Amino acid sequence: MLLENPINLLYFHHFLNHTARILVPHDCDQNAFRTVLPQMAVKDPNLLSLLLAFSASHRSRLLSHAEPRTRIAEWVQDVFPNLRQALASEPENITTANLTTAIMLASLEIIAPNTFEVTISWQNHLQVARQMIVGRGGLAKVSRKDKVAYFLSRWFAYLDVLGSLSGRKNDWPLSSAYWSHESVEDEEEDLQIDCFLGFTGRFNGILARIAELAKRVEPLRIDAESNEIREQWRPDADIVEEAAALKEELERSMNGVYRGCSFHHHAPSGSTCAAETGLGSAVPPDSEAEDAWDALELHATNMAFHWAGLVHLNRRVLNLPSSDPAVQDAVREIVGQLYKVRRGGNAEACLVFPMFTAGVEMRWEQWEDIPVAKMKRLEELREMIAERLAALEGVGMGQVNRARTLMQKVWDTGRPWETLSSGEFFG
Repeated sequence: MLLENPINLLYFHHFLNHTARILVPHDCDQNAFRTVLPQMAVKDPNLLSLLLAFSASHRSRLLSHAEPRTRIAEWVQDVFPNLRQALASEPENITTANLTTAIMLASLEIIAPNTFEVTISWQNHLQVARQMIVGRGGLAKVSRKDKVAYFLSRWFAYLDVLGSLSGRKNDWPLSSAYWSHESVEDEEEDLQIDCFLGFTGRFNGILARIAELAKRVEPLRIDAESNEIREQWRPDADIVEEAAALKEELERSMNGVYRGCSFHHHAPSGSTCAAETGLGSAVPPDSEAEDAWDALELHATNMAFHWAGLVHLNRRVLNLPSSDPAVQDAVREIVGQLYKVRRGGNAEACLVFPMFTAGVEMRWEQWEDIPVAKMKRLEELREMIAERLAALEGVGMGQVNRARTLMQKVWDTGRPWETLSSGEFFG
């Protein structure tokens, strides 16, 4: 496919040099979207077809061109039938390529909605991936030494957990057990900030458990008929106890001493620099300044996710009001971390979840006595978050528009975001 058609080769190189970079907060030499996934794709026609479709869709949005729908349709004409056939077979016959196909379809539908002629939601693709994972025995025993399995487990879990946290109608996460730090082979690795996720292995499990607790209390906290949050509702003692233990674990995780990335930042190959494409700054990978920025941004990303997790725990499990000081303190901390992340860089592209969380929960009345807040009015802070999200749309991340639109509805109506959401993905 690549050797016989120069256009296909062009899209393959675009994925390696540009698309793969915006999918991770830190584009180092271990970026699995540039190493593991392409190696898998050149061995499997379905995966290669999806990779090319992913690249073509991203490139067209980046250049403000129409998507090459006919070409994409030709690439994927066999993908869906083959996936259905795999689902109909025995679980032991489901291959790693089948699972990767399902995860990749979910990811593509999130970033580039309606790319294919037949519209299938990212939730449905993710459910297919869940079924395959359960059929293959789960993810609890995945070893970090198996690069392919470890890559797929992180990719799926990111979509699974953040997808669950992105709205009321989304499914429960598969299980927080697959991110339990108790099963991590090396505790030092557990405290390393993952360049793929933007946070530590320990926080993976915490966020999954927050998602599970939020789903457990959701039917009690939100009235299904009126679509209104029961403001006076408070969880039972057992939920409060679980939340308190989880909050303690979250705070310990925040105060941990983390290891950053030990690999080099990767600059795109070829004559086109990153600044020309709007995908980040083109700084030589051996630059000390670049390494320092990378370390700062990784730590800021990790902390922003931690504080966002605390907001969701307080709001969606304990049902504290947005005006509660505990919620606003966390929101303020997220905003502080945003100022440590460069505009237009890789890390910013992976901060949609913390930015959206801060944007919809921000309440000015709780900031008036904070010195840093006196420098910025609520409208200016909201505008800053909206501008940064809008900039991400310019690098080809289609899901950001829906998140930003929903955030604006919250500001316009004053209603909680959960009562207005309809299938968005905040990640």
